[in-house]
Amino acid sequence: MKLTRLLLVLCVGAVLTFAACGGDDDDSGGGSAAATSQEQSTGTGESTAAATVQPPPTTPPTDIQLSTPLTDKPPTGKKVIWLQCELPACARYNAPMKRATQALGWSFDSHVYKNNGEGPAGAMDQAIAQKPDYIAITGIPAAAMKQQLKRAADAGIKVASGSVPEQAAPGTWMSQSGGTLQPDAENVSKWIANDSGGKANVVAVTIPQFPSLNSETDWMKTGLKQMCAGCSYDQLDVTVEEVGAGGVPQKLVGYLQAHPDVDYVFFTFSDLGKGVGKVLQGAGLRDKVKLTGCCGDAGNAKEIASGDTNAWTIAPNEYTGWTMIDAMARDSVGMDLAESNKLVYESPSWVVASPEAVDKYLKSTNYDWPGPANFEQQFKELWKVGGGS
Repeated sequence: MKLTRLLLVLCVGAVLTFAACGGDDDDSGGGSAAATSQEQSTGTGESTAAATVQPPPTTPPTDIQLSTPLTDKPPTGKKVIWLQCELPACARYNAPMKRATQALGWSFDSHVYKNNGEGPAGAMDQAIAQKPDYIAITGIPAAAMKQQLKRAADAGIKVASGSVPEQAAPGTWMSQSGGTLQPDAENVSKWIANDSGGKANVVAVTIPQFPSLNSETDWMKTGLKQMCAGCSYDQLDVTVEEVGAGGVPQKLVGYLQAHPDVDYVFFTFSDLGKGVGKVLQGAGLRDKVKLTGCCGDAGNAKEIASGDTNAWTIAPNEYTGWTMIDAMARDSVGMDLAESNKLVYESPSWVVASPEAVDKYLKSTNYDWPGPANFEQQFKELWKVGGGS
């Protein structure tokens, strides 16, 4: 099994030796605040009539989280380097970020680094040597880049980060996009609470070395019980090696056989849940549990359509890439990034929970969800660069 999603959102691209590791005024992109957008149709979401808690959003947001235009058109000629981990999920950032920089009249280069050893730090050193104006990277904690971030700052280079549960701060990141996955965990928990009638026994499958994944499980350990008094929570820890070797489904089978009361499984990122439905079917367990998760991709969406899994949030990697470029654009005209960082720290989150929803919202985008509809054009308008969508 390939590791196809560890990002978005999710601590995508992070290395164990390094990582051990909202919306605007109408909250159209936030997790908890966006719950008011629940669709009533039984074809694309749950009916609120039987809800035991406030239902999660089951329709994608249409507006980007940022609404304040730039104070001026950004200067052309800036140079951006994107440090891309070798996981396929990181590759989803590449083309959108290139389009974003082209819209600004900036140059764009990407470097793929290995997810082991000194890969991220070495890639950062090489990028600094090329003297860009900005560098972007996802999934790497600032502590793992302390020396590199200092060298970048000394050289006048600013670094945008994504998918790390750390707020931007002086001496670290200029911006942080999609830093916490708590809204995803909360939204899926709402779905579970309502689907179970307030009586779910949940196990979360996760890799605890990754802080961004822990932003999900830390919330569920207490938040699920507060939300749903009749629900229980347990955790099944797995390793990167087990995921890479395809060992997660069988490990989960053993857990479920030893814990027959568990009836909901929550996966903290996409690859943990892929293929699990068919394995559980073969073990005679699929009808006993419902499979849910955070930060899904096209593979997870297709499994919802086929009935092999049940309910997921979908990671908007492409949109997250544009928010990183947006921070650079704002910085280039001297704007204060504090409000922007606050708004994009949580990625937009909504729950896909039926084949009908997959067909309606995801089929046209090849089953991934790149972000709010027409988001690229919305950013261009804020940047005063106009152009077609």
